[in-house]
Amino acid sequence: MKPSVIALLLILAVGIAAIMSTYSGAEESATFELAEANAGDTYHITGFLVKDKPFEYDPIKDPNYFAFYLKDKAGTVRKVVSHEPKQQDFERAESVSMYGIAKDDHFLATKVIPKCPSKYKDEQNNKAGKAPSTVVL
Repeated sequence: MKPSVIALLLILAVGIAAIMSTYSGAEESATFELAEANAGDTYHITGFLVKDKPFEYDPIKDPNYFAFYLKDKAGTVRKVVSHEPKQQDFERAESVSMYGIAKDDHFLATKVIPKCPSKYKDEQNNKAGKAPSTVVL
């Protein structure tokens, strides 16, 4: 093989390795503690809504400010701020998956994905031989 082909293959291999190392473990969620220790880095955090603390959302005052409290898998509770509008039925979410960075006294979420159990209940009922909980005509 020509040296230029070998060099091109080597550069391609290094590029693929760099991409794979960047995305490896991307679906594994971190904790608030890890995000705070590495402020400025983006993390994926999954947790449960703390429903006894208030949600801050006033669409008339600022439709792009939504704040809530989340408990991560380590049990740490932090205020989460999102600059996206609050999603419909957000309060019903069982868990929340989000991406963002740690700030001074909160976690700034760039993407918030609520996980609602109702989406899967009909599937589980159908597998168990039960009738769906709602029927749409």
